[in-house]
Amino acid sequence: MKKIVGITLIALAALVGCRNVEQESPSAEKTVRFRAASADTRTAFDEAEGGLYQTRWTGHDTGVLLSLNYAEARTSGVTASADGKTASFEATFDASAASAPYTFYALSPASAARAISPSRKAWSVYIAAQQTPTAQSPDEDAQLLVAKSASSPVLPDEVDLHFSHLTAYGRMTLKNLPDPDARVQGAELVFETPVVGEWYWGEDGSLTANGASHTITLTVSDPGDLWFACAPVSVGGTRMTLTVLTDQGTLTKEITFPEGRSFAAGKVARFSVDLSGLAFQKGEIFELVQDVSTLKAGDRILIVNTEGTYALGGQANSSIPHRRQAEVTVEDEMIKNPGAASVLTLGSGTVSGTWSLHTGSGYLSAASSGDVLQESSSKDASSSWKISVSRGSATVQAQGGGSRYIRYRASSSRFSCYSSASDYGGIVIYRSSGQVDLDDPVTAFSAFGSYLSGAERTYVRGTDQILRSYDGDGKLVFSLLNAAQKEQLVVSGYDPSLVKGDPVTVTVSWRRGKDRLFPEQTISLQVVREDGSRVWLGDGSGQGIILKK
Repeated sequence: MKKIVGITLIALAALVGCRNVEQESPSAEKTVRFRAASADTRTAFDEAEGGLYQTRWTGHDTGVLLSLNYAEARTSGVTASADGKTASFEATFDASAASAPYTFYALSPASAARAISPSRKAWSVYIAAQQTPTAQSPDEDAQLLVAKSASSPVLPDEVDLHFSHLTAYGRMTLKNLPDPDARVQGAELVFETPVVGEWYWGEDGSLTANGASHTITLTVSDPGDLWFACAPVSVGGTRMTLTVLTDQGTLTKEITFPEGRSFAAGKVARFSVDLSGLAFQKGEIFELVQDVSTLKAGDRILIVNTEGTYALGGQANSSIPHRRQAEVTVEDEMIKNPGAASVLTLGSGTVSGTWSLHTGSGYLSAASSGDVLQESSSKDASSSWKISVSRGSATVQAQGGGSRYIRYRASSSRFSCYSSASDYGGIVIYRSSGQVDLDDPVTAFSAFGSYLSGAERTYVRGTDQILRSYDGDGKLVFSLLNAAQKEQLVVSGYDPSLVKGDPVTVTVSWRRGKDRLFPEQTISLQVVREDGSRVWLGDGSGQGIILKK
């Protein structure tokens, strides 16, 4: 693919003619050789122009897609020059499939092409919604380069193509992370306007949304600014919701772009986001511990009442020190957000076969007398806990002190130590799976279709057709059709302008012939994820619909 060299890179399209032209019989297949170069030869950074650099061809290039008069497409491997300024490739075309004048269209990478539409004189291209940038450049797979030759009355042997960037670029600097040592692992950018996904690249060089998406997901492994590629669009006066994913949790901030701000083809828009004053949101998944032998040092755990409504929370140093209760939600034996609950780290106790429970600031400890649960700065028998689990129910017993069993006392809204393993309410243990998931559970599925109770029907490749149309209000009518069975699942009412977090009301019906497999119903959901033209609608509990827009 193309690589951004230095700080930014080029735009500027140039269309050039063909050379070494000879009249050929239009009925024969013909191999055409192409020489690709940049449309811009400037190398100095131009601050006033937003920074323009010439296109470079790199070893990442795996193929260019070429078409002749939108009649057929051929993929060709790329041979780049040593300095990356030029490249060459060739392809064989059936001249009988096209008629004069002859024009060639090229796209790199070839994988970005979805289809060719002769009637529209356009290509359907895909700007990746999930991108993996480096510390110095956007994801090369998301950098789309295009070229168009001048028309020729005869089919040439050789053609010069001058490529320009179809995509625009952003370079985002994050300022004032709550913890300077937090490691950024990725980000999600949700724009009000569509920026990635499927688009038509027209003969006039225009881009028209065709199943475009509002959401860019970045995965990073190198520290530095967050680069991304997108369609050239105006964003002035619109909002973007930024979620930054770190090893300490997530940070979310909404920003508004200044009036007049836009992303221009081939240029890099550089901006910063100040994260000061934000607190990390935890999104760890904690799973119920059924077997104590699965616990190990370093595990992060929650202590929760058996009803699954409250977890052991922060320290309350009142006349009787104890731990406050923190509200949690348990679904399918999982807690997806601990909220204000204390996440305890398992370590070794001072007594053989016991654990220490570190809160982040000290060790949970029983007291010499009284129903006390406190923190201590060092480990001893009172902060060494024997843990057992039977049928999910846990017993956590200190090896020193007076009252030694951690229990939940609902009447006092607290977790503390008591003298018997049967005093007050029981407890269970949830352990972190190491995963982070703030999305609706329906995002665990990927096939188009319905995941509603009583209407589980998903797309079957090779058997079903996907049909899309728009009603008079511009809302999507999405259908899965099995013509052989006279079966059709229809979902209508989705507005393509909706973004993640927006509520949506859709109408769902499913029938086979005259039989209604699912009676027509109107259902309220929420947009919970986008990935290009694929959209997840969910109810928060794992039921939902996956559409193609």
